[in-house]
Amino acid sequence: MGVMNQRAARSTTVVVASGPAEERGWLGLRTALALGLAGHRITVHLTGAGALWAGRLDARDWLGGDPRADLDGLLDDVGATVLVEAPEDRLRRAGMVSVAPGDARSLDEAGDVLVF
Repeated sequence: MGVMNQRAARSTTVVVASGPAEERGWLGLRTALALGLAGHRITVHLTGAGALWAGRLDARDWLGGDPRADLDGLLDDVGATVLVEAPEDRLRRAGMVSVAPGDARSLDEAGDVLVF
C-alpha cells in the first residue's frame, strides 16, 4: 500500500470550538476541507462558539473566501460528517447532525484529532 493509499484511509476529526468572531474557527474549517480533499475521512465537531458556524451566518467574503462555502464544501465535496452541538432547528442546512453538548462520538474512532 502506497503512502497516498495510507492517507486515504486516515480518519481525522477536527474540533472547532472557536466561533465566527475568531479567525481560528475558520482556519479549522479550511484545514478540515484541505485534509478531506487530500483523501482523509473527515468528521467536524462544532462545539461551543464553534456551533455558530452551522447557523444562519451573515458573513462577508474575507481574504478571498467565504466561511459558509468552506462548510458547504465539507458536506458536498468531501462528504464529511458534521456534528453540531446545537438544536436541529438552528442548523442552516441539511446534512449537519445535531448532537447534545459534550457528545464525544466524534472522538470514539478518530485517528487524528485537531482542535481549533
